Amino acid sequence: MILILDTNAVRMLKPNGSNADVLRIIAKSGTAKVAVPEMVLQEMVAQQVIEYREAYERAEAAVKRVRGRHPESAPMFMSVNRGPDIESVREGWERQYRAIFDVIPTTGRVALQALIREANGEKPAKLIEKQGEKKKEGARDVAIWLSVIDYMRQNPGERVYFVTNNSKDFGNGGEWPYPMDQDIRGMEDHISVLPDMDAVISELTEEVHANELSVGASAALKTLSQTIGELAIKQLRGRPQPVSILSALDRSGLFKRGNFNRWVAPPDAALFAVSNVTGHKIGDNVWFVADVQWLLWGVARCYAPNLETAPVACIWATRVLMTTSGVERPAIVSDRPIVRRLLPEERDKWEPVIEAAIGGIEELVSGEAQHLLTKVLLDYSEENRGLIAKLAPLVIDDERGDD
Repeated sequence: MILILDTNAVRMLKPNGSNADVLRIIAKSGTAKVAVPEMVLQEMVAQQVIEYREAYERAEAAVKRVRGRHPESAPMFMSVNRGPDIESVREGWERQYRAIFDVIPTTGRVALQALIREANGEKPAKLIEKQGEKKKEGARDVAIWLSVIDYMRQNPGERVYFVTNNSKDFGNGGEWPYPMDQDIRGMEDHISVLPDMDAVISELTEEVHANELSVGASAALKTLSQTIGELAIKQLRGRPQPVSILSALDRSGLFKRGNFNRWVAPPDAALFAVSNVTGHKIGDNVWFVADVQWLLWGVARCYAPNLETAPVACIWATRVLMTTSGVERPAIVSDRPIVRRLLPEERDKWEPVIEAAIGGIEELVSGEAQHLLTKVLLDYSEENRGLIAKLAPLVIDDERGDD
């Protein structure tokens, strides 16, 4: 089974929005593949690029007005002078959409057929009259439709749900306008048309009430500490990430700020905060997506003079997709890692966890704190216990390098 979406079904789709969450749940559960034709992907990206370009132009005009009213014409908001970063915006949105959708090719042959059909005003293209003149439009609709037809021919017998609210041009799935009826001949029984995401949810899932969901989601998330550590060591590496250094305090008695580029071993994790939980039942399983913050602590490679390896802690903000049963392996669906240091205003939340792991915070900087805490942190973590023998020389005598 495959769900193929038209542009109007996912217009201005927010990758962390509720509709995207439903699509992830459908795909992750194995209920159906979730796809868009290449033409739809490019239209979705184009929508975001156009919005960005228009917003940039408005911002540029506003900056010019600000400069014109400054008595000394100070060089304010100079970054606007660099011009809009169109390609970066395009690449970023395409990356996010491809993380949600499989992409069905829109071939060159299909594109040519789409232009020919538009030239002839044949469905799903059309002839319209504007200001007394007949206009031809709809080549992109034809390209989307013929991409779906190509997929069905290459995957005979597969059930297709085509999601579009453009029944005027595509038909309603019961009767197909000419020449679409010729395109679909022999495959009519394998395709259904759904008008929107509400229809998708109704057809393929069952919504779960918030009170029922919150209990199951909380219980499932609390079992993830080891899994989150394994995911963190894979995803939080390469680029500098902010952390609090547990073996060093600043003048105010708070942990010193630092940055790290990777964990030495999977960190321990504790559930820190949960919000925006949405879920749907598919078969016997309840799937949910939630914004979850984790308190991570362990040993990391740092960017700091004379402190290449140090015990650290941070808050990792994630978006988690999983079942309340915990049977399926969870997925982190955030596009990019969001990590922050321990905040003093949240001390009442993180201090008990840190103290339980490594003892009284007031003793952190006494004696050989860095070496001692490194050993303690590794020993505290059950999944890291088997790594102590191999990692201890690296942590204590850092001249050996990375591995």
